[in-house]
Amino acid sequence: MGLFDRKKNNAENNENSEKKVEKNGNIFPILTIVVEDVLSMTATEVSIIGNVRGGTLHLGDPLFLLGRAGKALKTCPTRIEDTLMMKMNEAEEGTNVSVVLDGLRLADVEQYDVLSSVNSMLSEQEAPGEVVNPYLTGLLREVKENDHITNNIYMGRMMEYMANSAMLLSPMMHDPNSKPEEGKLGMAMLRNGDKTFLPAFTDIYELEKASGIVEKLLQPLDFDKAKEIIANSSCDGLALNPSSDAFVIPNQLMEMIAHQKKNIQNGIREQKLNADEPIMLAIPKEGNEPKDLLNAVKEFLVKDSRILKAWYGLMVYPKTEKRAHLIIVDTLEEDQDIFGGIGRAAKPFVEDLPLNMQTFQKVGEKMTEKLMMFYERKETIRIVK
Repeated sequence: MGLFDRKKNNAENNENSEKKVEKNGNIFPILTIVVEDVLSMTATEVSIIGNVRGGTLHLGDPLFLLGRAGKALKTCPTRIEDTLMMKMNEAEEGTNVSVVLDGLRLADVEQYDVLSSVNSMLSEQEAPGEVVNPYLTGLLREVKENDHITNNIYMGRMMEYMANSAMLLSPMMHDPNSKPEEGKLGMAMLRNGDKTFLPAFTDIYELEKASGIVEKLLQPLDFDKAKEIIANSSCDGLALNPSSDAFVIPNQLMEMIAHQKKNIQNGIREQKLNADEPIMLAIPKEGNEPKDLLNAVKEFLVKDSRILKAWYGLMVYPKTEKRAHLIIVDTLEEDQDIFGGIGRAAKPFVEDLPLNMQTFQKVGEKMTEKLMMFYERKETIRIVK
């Protein structure tokens, strides 16, 4: 792909990249390790397994563990081991390692968190003064190196961050349809054959690898702004870091991300069910019902005439003893606003349990027979001809 249909030779690209690396050597390139697995030998010692990307990892390097919902925990490696469990003082880029993390416990670390030399989220240390996305950078690197693009959970993490947290850089150019003295600017587009994409970069380091970029003409973009530009320009999607191999998010996927973002804002948390993990449905004993939760939801249901009935139960996972609230509604139509309203009403009362919602039309009568009906609309529905 050539930016603005312009290309530079590799020697020029490499020379420009090296100059910038030297200038910003305290930040770039960002070192990242995506957490592929989490191990805990003792109650106070946790180690992660992953591949070193972007530089060399040293014992004692200050790092940040970045994850969902703005998680950013300060840590450092107290032990580094290779795949043969041999101790190392440093691990070069591309090395698969096991790293013991200082000050963290097993509950602090999740699979597909990212260890980074730079922080971009909330923590004791402020983020760098320029646009950086180390969490997204780490995930993108692994997508290019491995087949994570087929992993729904992995890709879900990436899209969740894109929708809610990422701030990207997109180049601009002078509008060719305006007079030079007018100084009008337009978004630069990336052409590949008969398709056009909006280019966006995770940081200035990635941007400077591209050709035809005027550094001063940059537009910061979040997901909503990028989606608006793509819709107004009728281009085919977003191209992330096209300085090397672009990761393309086509329009259809942009719409899916926007839909999921709306769910999150409405208080809806989608839970992926594992077919190999058995689930039991249970009804709380009389007197133990979550009355505040059910009363809050009923206040919403009464106001929406499309909702006929509602059932409540607990989803119990016998292997892990995890639990989740389950609400099933019988509706005249399936609308995200219904689930959004239920989610907002229930949110203050769910405590630490996930809230799962589904329509009666999808689960059927056999499931609702096992649950507690806590709401039924009394008035009859009249059909006027």
